[in-house]
Amino acid sequence: MTASRWGHGRDRNEEISVDFAAIRSLEDVEPFISFERGFVVSRRADHTVVDYVYAVPETFSCGVSLECRGLKFDRSGRIIGRPFHKFFNIGERERIEDTDWSAPHGLLAKLDGSMIHPVILDGRLAFMTRKGESAQAIMARHHAEPGTLDLSRFLIEGGITPIFEFTSPDNRVVVAYDSPALTLLAAREMVSGRYLPRAEIVRLGERFGVPVVVEVDPIADAAAFIAQARREAGIEGYVVCFESGHRLKLKTDGYVLRHRAIAGIHLEKNVLAWVATQAVDDVVAILPPDIAARVLAYQAAVNAGIAAHAGAIADFAAEHRDLPRKEFAALALSRFDRRLTGAVFAAFDGRDPARVIVDMLAQAAKSDPKVDAIRDLFALTWSVEGLALPELET
Repeated sequence: MTASRWGHGRDRNEEISVDFAAIRSLEDVEPFISFERGFVVSRRADHTVVDYVYAVPETFSCGVSLECRGLKFDRSGRIIGRPFHKFFNIGERERIEDTDWSAPHGLLAKLDGSMIHPVILDGRLAFMTRKGESAQAIMARHHAEPGTLDLSRFLIEGGITPIFEFTSPDNRVVVAYDSPALTLLAAREMVSGRYLPRAEIVRLGERFGVPVVVEVDPIADAAAFIAQARREAGIEGYVVCFESGHRLKLKTDGYVLRHRAIAGIHLEKNVLAWVATQAVDDVVAILPPDIAARVLAYQAAVNAGIAAHAGAIADFAAEHRDLPRKEFAALALSRFDRRLTGAVFAAFDGRDPARVIVDMLAQAAKSDPKVDAIRDLFALTWSVEGLALPELET
């Protein structure tokens, strides 16, 4: 995609950009990821999805791994979809005072819905979330306006992935929305990973009649902005988009529901639910440091258990996949705890056992007795003993 196609005459060489990893095919990604680091490669009939299902300290340790957040490849292994790279909360990986807030940047409202990006599969325009054609993605495709579909094809045919947020009364996360909408957030060149400049996004929105995420005044005083933004209500938060391509996010205290989080910190089922639904990053961002450290340690222990069980199951299935199903079942039942049966047969059928195990944990997190029922399987231990919990207003 050249500047001349857009007709604005801007020399891309004038821009200073983050050196995102170049990705042309699945082969460019596979050497840098493994299940032990939290990644799964889900092979479907007509495409492949590369995503992470849990995070350990080594998960996002290189440029390629930061991209493995819903990458899509066609049946030949060619990249067909590149949504957002993994970016972090303000202060999570770099101290607030170490961020150069004078660098050119935009501040965008963070919408509270589902990230959606389209791909073209065998000529068909398909909407996807990180994990693929999910129920939310299908719902978003149903509500897509003609302009959204036209913009999607236009960009994809030019080697660019448009990224939308789907918000709807029927797809509520925390913030309530009155009507379904697909809002254009960003667009990325699939191979280079370069983000289109904000001005291009605005012009595309105007050209195709597609709503574009709202931009507010850039940050002048980081400390004052963070303090004020955390207190805001009725929004999820903000995304800081530096012209270099670097991004940071900030969610309001109200969105993350600090009161609810700390009030529920006594119950292990709540903490396990955060782990199973990949919500820990968002929750710990607004917890006091000592509580956050305890939650992160619990997450690491649970994820280690997931990895150990799933790894053993995957190896077993690979070794015995040629057995008749009945013989495989008998051998598996003698080898694995019966509570892991679903994961074992998922692996035998070519599916990811880790996802089944994570689903098991999510179900267990619905009640304390269910947590107790799998406690020994994952050596679950949670306690708030020794933590200085704040006094909460009722």
